[in-house]
Amino acid sequence: MTFREKVLWVSVIAVLAVWGPYFLGLATTLSEGRIDVAASFGGFLRSVVLIVLIEVAATVALAIASPREANMSADIREREFAISAYRPAYFVLSVVVAVTMLGTPALVHVAPALLVGDPAMSIAIVIGNAMLLGLVLSTLTSDIWQIVRYRRSA
Repeated sequence: MTFREKVLWVSVIAVLAVWGPYFLGLATTLSEGRIDVAASFGGFLRSVVLIVLIEVAATVALAIASPREANMSADIREREFAISAYRPAYFVLSVVVAVTMLGTPALVHVAPALLVGDPAMSIAIVIGNAMLLGLVLSTLTSDIWQIVRYRRSA
């Protein structure tokens, strides 16, 4: 397994381990009809810091374990894998953005009846997290696409 493939695996595992619980917690609070603004913001900040720490620490550990591989530039095959991952990742991001845009009017209409507290703040948090979900899913798509390409060529 190449250094870059190992880094991709770290990224996928870290994204699932950090953002999975974050979005699950958000979905739970939404299903209960409430959004705690402070908890949502704190969870977001905690998740960002945690994912950065995990990915940096793991990448450094992998680089220390195989410094020669870590310092090598990407070969043509690895660059092609990375380039080919843009299309499916962009598709996923586009779908989430489109669904968010189409769902916003309905959210604005039903939020005051379904959610406790300031509806404007709740709507802002839901839309912001929908966009964040799009970024997370598109990143996962890109990483998984590349891993599949690595596995198929192995």
